[in-house]
Amino acid sequence: MNTGTYVTLVADYGGRSGNNDLAFAEVSQRLYEKIDNIRHMDTLSVNSFNTVETGFVVAELAINSKLKNHIIYHNTAPRKDDINPRTDNAGEFLAYCRLPNGVTVIGVYSGYSFSFVKDFAPVYKVNCESKGSQFRSRDVFPDMVASLASYDPSSGEPWEFQGDKIENVPDMPENIVLFSDGYGNIKTNIILTTSEESKCKLHVQISDSTTIVNQGSGIFSVPDGEYVLAKGSSGWILPNGEKKSFYEISRRGGNASGHFSHPKPGTKIIIKELKS
Repeated sequence: MNTGTYVTLVADYGGRSGNNDLAFAEVSQRLYEKIDNIRHMDTLSVNSFNTVETGFVVAELAINSKLKNHIIYHNTAPRKDDINPRTDNAGEFLAYCRLPNGVTVIGVYSGYSFSFVKDFAPVYKVNCESKGSQFRSRDVFPDMVASLASYDPSSGEPWEFQGDKIENVPDMPENIVLFSDGYGNIKTNIILTTSEESKCKLHVQISDSTTIVNQGSGIFSVPDGEYVLAKGSSGWILPNGEKKSFYEISRRGGNASGHFSHPKPGTKIIIKELKS
């Protein structure tokens, strides 16, 4: 039975390979203390301070979720909202939204963390402290996560800690790296028209690295060892019913991310079609 709360914790503790970082254990422990009846908790590490990667993985997990009582708690807080000296470890405020599938997303409102989910539900500020600890995701925010986990939207009453709706949540920049998986496939937000999906060769540059990439119908649509740009495994159904698929740069039997020196999410991608 799907009783209890399913929690997904997404954070940049320890960087991309930081699932064994002490911070994950401490925050997980605090959430178990605060939230009644957690049936399962997943943790996912993203690159340090990288709100592009945070926004993408949170959306991929939240929008596609069919779990009951699912809450995604994310924390990537570069404290870039004010670059001046801060008082009492102040940082970006907490925000949340509730998607049409019932999944609740709550996390620090930083950079692009809410950019992919904003088209599915309004994003609200959470009325709580945004200072008081270097480790706010452990010491300050879990009470809000627990309160939201117990909130019953069928009551018709707004959540008691819901603040103002956030206007002008930023759009994700175009033609950038979103995420690189363990196989070295680079997930991007490149958008191609139908005519551009015809087979052709592309010159792709990411930072100082370049290569020739085939435009394909799938990541296995090229011979072993060659590079391809094609729709990959990530994406979701938009509110208007349209399916959104994200293009990946892959090397069949190899590692595209390694060739491009493992670009961080947010890195610009420059593509030019090679004329025959």
